[in-house]
Amino acid sequence: MFDILHLVFLYGFLGGSIKFIDQAYDEGVGSIKAARILAILSGVAMGFLMAKDSPFSTAFYAAMLISLVMARKIDNGAFAAGTVVAVASLAAFYPSSEVTFAIVPVVVFLVAGFVDEVADGWAHRRQLSGLARAFLNYRPFSDMALFALIAAGTFDWIYLLPYFAFTFSYLAVERLSGDSDLPIRLDRLRTLSPAALLRLSRR
Repeated sequence: MFDILHLVFLYGFLGGSIKFIDQAYDEGVGSIKAARILAILSGVAMGFLMAKDSPFSTAFYAAMLISLVMARKIDNGAFAAGTVVAVASLAAFYPSSEVTFAIVPVVVFLVAGFVDEVADGWAHRRQLSGLARAFLNYRPFSDMALFALIAAGTFDWIYLLPYFAFTFSYLAVERLSGDSDLPIRLDRLRTLSPAALLRLSRR
């Protein structure tokens, strides 16, 4: 197993990068060029983790990729490129690694990840607000799946650290970008009147 600090760092990097890419394409927040670079780096990091930190990272990220495909969330070039690079990186590191594909954790993470993605999309389409939106946007079902697997003895409790590093990094990028508080694209600010900008600053 990786040194836990390395795992925490890489999981944190992936969580923040994935959200940055999502924001850049879907919300117009951030640089598209930077998002493309992060997609490639994230793909390499993900494939590396899947190969070198097996079975946990193998199950976690394999399920994530499959659930994203099933939920049709790979909806831009950066995510598509990152996915291809992740699979290619896994294949490149595979010969020198001891990769274990644990079917039960993959299925559990897959179901939880798919439910999280569908629930998050449903919350946006329904324009939910308040506690319901916060709950679904947080994607809680993957958390529940991990706690269940740890309780069953499938994984060590130490994996809570990288897992929540991924989650908190994802949420931190969302918060810093203003996505949860400013439901407009930053590239539209220049089109707003001074009065509209003033109202926005008071929200």
